[in-house]
Amino acid sequence: MKDLLEKLSKEKLIDFIVKYAENDDKFANAVNVRFANPEFETELTKIENKIDNALEGASDYRNHGGWGYIDINVSDIAAEIKQRAEQGHIKLAFAEIELLYRKLLENFEYQYECEVSDEAENCLDMMAEIADKAALSEDKDYIFEQCIELSGLDDGKDYGADYEDKLLRIAAKFVTPENLEELEEALACFGPQCWGYEEFILIRLEIIQKIEGEDAADAFIAENLQFPKIRGIAFEKAISCENYVEAERLCAGALSEDKRHYGISPWLYKLHSVYEMMGDTAKILETSEKILLEGDMSYYDKLKSLFLEQAIWENSYPELLHKCEIKLSYSQYMEILAKEKEYALLLEQIKKHVEQIYRYGELLAEKYPTDICAIFTAQINKEAEGAYGRDSYRNVCSRIICFAKAGYNADAAKIISDFKLKYKRKPAFVDELKKINNHYT
Repeated sequence: MKDLLEKLSKEKLIDFIVKYAENDDKFANAVNVRFANPEFETELTKIENKIDNALEGASDYRNHGGWGYIDINVSDIAAEIKQRAEQGHIKLAFAEIELLYRKLLENFEYQYECEVSDEAENCLDMMAEIADKAALSEDKDYIFEQCIELSGLDDGKDYGADYEDKLLRIAAKFVTPENLEELEEALACFGPQCWGYEEFILIRLEIIQKIEGEDAADAFIAENLQFPKIRGIAFEKAISCENYVEAERLCAGALSEDKRHYGISPWLYKLHSVYEMMGDTAKILETSEKILLEGDMSYYDKLKSLFLEQAIWENSYPELLHKCEIKLSYSQYMEILAKEKEYALLLEQIKKHVEQIYRYGELLAEKYPTDICAIFTAQINKEAEGAYGRDSYRNVCSRIICFAKAGYNADAAKIISDFKLKYKRKPAFVDELKKINNHYT
């Protein structure tokens, strides 16, 4: 294409562009956006019309009396706004994305109800990107003022709801001693009772760093370690300064406050990383064991390797296995038993948790053929009795296949034969049994 165009004269190209633009509004707009010097109000009006057309089919509870079909596409509008920003028309780009954001929020009642909210959040991301490109004082002041205004909108339509932190974070990029009071007034609306208060604390930290400097910021961090993200900042700073004692203290404090009912605290992993950086083998072993016993099975092999390196595996293994039995789920404990070839203990667990026969039956079949056959047979019969519908029948058949693969072809064939008679009034079940019959008869 490039070679073709280079052969054409300037006049022919201009003539083609003009004629094409006269018949294609989208192309004409692309040429205008790319090459013309934009007139602020004219461009804003044009974008508003595009937005209104794009959102014409959007439905919501407030305005339509019930949920409607949501199908909006503002990608072309967003692309044009991005191009304006790349060209350096920062104020215009921000005004356009702000307009799109406002109109999106008019079309939904709750923050996370539909595609509209996704697009609104994309607008906020674009606002932040445009703000990063701002270099002129005029553009910075404009963005600052608009973000303050957007964060305070309140007309019964949830304007700014749950997005204020993102808007004020953008404004904080341009905080100065002269406009600090205005930003502080906006932040004062969001106190400790506010949802997501931690985000506003992070904004205050950014303000302090810009206005008062790093020493004041460090003091603010030290006073607000109860907020996980603030503590995380303190931790990263301690690590960067190789202050491992402080990093350990921060982890220990977080772990003492972390009362989660599920999942492993990220601070336990951080503590483990601190000990690795310190080269403290005893504490690496201790935290590795804690992480394992809280359910991260990947740490079993790591812990075993450490024990082997220290030549203490033989002495440590029995106690570790006992702790795993107590602390881990039975399925995790059984995984370790299989890994360590503790077949007798594994068989005991299978007798307690018979559904695990399909996972470990083949492993134990050679050593305990009679026991494993009996467990397989009883469990398959139990599942067959409760089976209803073709999907359930297929599942039972897959269990029979598993039984056969464990080395019980003849027994599997007998089950199939017995089931054909027993469940002859379930033709779908018999049909599924016939599909696997040829493999085991």
